[in-house]
Amino acid sequence: MDCPKCGTWNPDDKTRCWRCGADLPKLPERKKERRQGSQTWVWIAAGLIFVVMTLLRCGVLRRVGDQVGLILKAMDAATM
Repeated sequence: MDCPKCGTWNPDDKTRCWRCGADLPKLPERKKERRQGSQTWVWIAAGLIFVVMTLLRCGVLRRVGDQVGLILKAMDAATM
């Protein structure tokens, strides 16, 4: 920011001019951007579900139990 009195550049965090000592005007506070946090968690959850289902179908997680096998058979039957 430039000093209104002498025109010297000053960093934004300063309240007084380093050259002439004049008070610098306050900058308006910047609004923080809102993040799409909930949308990110949805994609992470969907990705994890996809990975687990793929591993189950490929037989990598075969020792998970009979319950998961029954669920997969029911899902296969429902899609046919």
